[in-house]
Amino acid sequence: MSQDGLEDPSAQSLHGAVFRPNSEQELLKVIDLAFSYRGDITLELKSRECLNGYLFNRVFNGPHSYVEMFQAGQSDLRRIPCHEIHAFHFTGHDTASGESWEAWVQKRQSEK
Repeated sequence: MSQDGLEDPSAQSLHGAVFRPNSEQELLKVIDLAFSYRGDITLELKSRECLNGYLFNRVFNGPHSYVEMFQAGQSDLRRIPCHEIHAFHFTGHDTASGESWEAWVQKRQSEK
């Protein structure tokens, strides 16, 4: 998988990362990363169209697999067939980045 700007996605925030899956297996793996990401992403489609928003659903059903996204500035959801996706850009700030139970406890103790 071609990946720009990130060596180990499990070790740090995905913000700023770009993934260009080279196989269906890689595509499904990146979709799972994007689904778990709590910020906006930009999908670059094979048609060169770019969609920015929050990925909130994915359905893996062979050739009929798709993701659903709330696009920024739009009221309707958009369903995108997986085979049309060329790249994933993790463009929005992950609201959960760096947040953990331990960080919350430390913050609360420091406020006392």
